[in-house]
This record gives sequence, structure tokens and C-alpha cells, in this order.
Amino acid sequence: MRKLLFLLVIGVFMVALVNSAKSLTFAGVNIPNRVRVDNKILNLNGYGIRYFKLLFIKVKVYVGYLYSDIKKINSADELINDKGPKVIVMHFLHTVKAKQIRDTFVKDFKHNFKKILGTDVEKKFLALFKKKVKPGDEIKLVFHENGDLCVFYNSELSGCVRSSKLLQKAVLMAYFGPHPYSEDLKEEMLGLKKAEE
Repeated sequence: MRKLLFLLVIGVFMVALVNSAKSLTFAGVNIPNRVRVDNKILNLNGYGIRYFKLLFIKVKVYVGYLYSDIKKINSADELINDKGPKVIVMHFLHTVKAKQIRDTFVKDFKHNFKKILGTDVEKKFLALFKKKVKPGDEIKLVFHENGDLCVFYNSELSGCVRSSKLLQKAVLMAYFGPHPYSEDLKEEMLGLKKAEE
């Protein structure tokens, strides 16, 4: 019964995400201006493209975008220390294997939040990335106020790690910590810099 109730609540979140009234288009991706999580309306803070550099070629991997209940973010620390709900979306423009996603998180944890490495919550989180993504697929990371962190592949719930503020901080640090994969994408998703296609 509990599981059914939980899935219904998650379903409500997904409806709210899909039915957001206004949106914008960036790099061919439709991005809603607002979503609802934990009975709060979250604003789109920013968006940008994550690139992978292969010799002299820049490959577009995904469009990343961030929602929070902070209307205007002034710094990465402000977002990381905020206790409200958040959503990070990765809309993929390129095929990426599940192992590549897991390995990237581990590398970003190593550079920004070593405390999480090797913990049970890190293992539970990485286990939620079970299949490869193709162009057009989305992975959504939903940060709830109670510490839950849920992962969705498109509209399908992959799973949640319950009550772990430590994991939430680690994942936020992976994107917005002092040594992100891309400083440009970090600033674009925070809304501190305008994204370019």
C-alpha cells in the first residue's frame, strides 16, 4: 500500500512537470518555465549544453537545466545550501551508456565531494542508472525537502534514495561545486551566464 501511495505521489509530480503552462525552446529542446515539487512551484533558473571534447571536436551530450524555489540565484553556495526542493534535468542529444553516466558521477564526486565516495548511499544512487540513454531521452533528478533524491528516465521512476541530505549535497556539488566538468554549464544552469547554442 505504501509503495502504491508513493507511486501515485510521484505520478502527480510527473503530471505537474509535463503540464507546466509556459516553456521556451533551446537547442531544439522544449524547456518548461516551472515545475511543481513538494507542493511548491519551482522556477527555471538556467540551462546550457554539456559538451564532450573528442580531440578537436566538441560533441553535444545533453541540455542541462535547473529548477529551484529561489527566483534568482546569486552563487553556487546559495543553491547548494538551500533546503528547498530542486530538479535537475538532462535532456540527451547523444547516446550515453549507463556505465558512462555512473563513471561521470564518480569522477565529479571525486573532484567536488570526496566524502560520499564508497558509501552505501553513493552505491544506491549509482545503481539507479541502469540503462543507456538515446537522443531525446531525459534523466530527471528530483531533490525533495525531506532528503529523498529520486531519479526518472523520461516519465519512468528508476528509484529513490531516501532521507539522505548527504547524497543531495554530493550531487549538487557534482554539478555546481568548485571543480565542475564545465564551468560554463555550471554558470548557465545557475542563471549566472546566458547560454549559447
